[in-house]
Amino acid sequence: MVQMELLVCCRRILYQQLNPFMIVGLQVAQVRVVFRIPKALHTLIFPTHANAPSYAAYVEWFTPFSQHAEPNHNMYMVRRGASEGVRQASIIPVSRILRSIHLIPKFGASTPTWTSEDVLEKCTTFYVNPFTDRHTYLTVY
Repeated sequence: MVQMELLVCCRRILYQQLNPFMIVGLQVAQVRVVFRIPKALHTLIFPTHANAPSYAAYVEWFTPFSQHAEPNHNMYMVRRGASEGVRQASIIPVSRILRSIHLIPKFGASTPTWTSEDVLEKCTTFYVNPFTDRHTYLTVY
């Protein structure tokens, strides 16, 4: 088991053909842990284990991309996905993780007390940075 804090873009909808250059069906998640599922447990966990994943990830979801990019900087906004104060989380096959993604915290009028170690926990709203590389730019736009 490997513990990490990696931000990734995932296929939220599993059984949909996705255009790799569109954000429809994609969602940002924070990977908390990646683990291997022993083959001996496949039949217990997966009723039809023909496509059972060998590796899975426990992720915490962000909200879907905002409908429109922000007009000032052309970046999409995401927030921590939560229901009644509890973060939305899932265990997904590692194969649904497409790529890493860079988020920029949304700053307000006051000076935040975030550090690089806790900004993902303390900040609630982020912008998806499409300018980190060409593939991210093509995916987001």
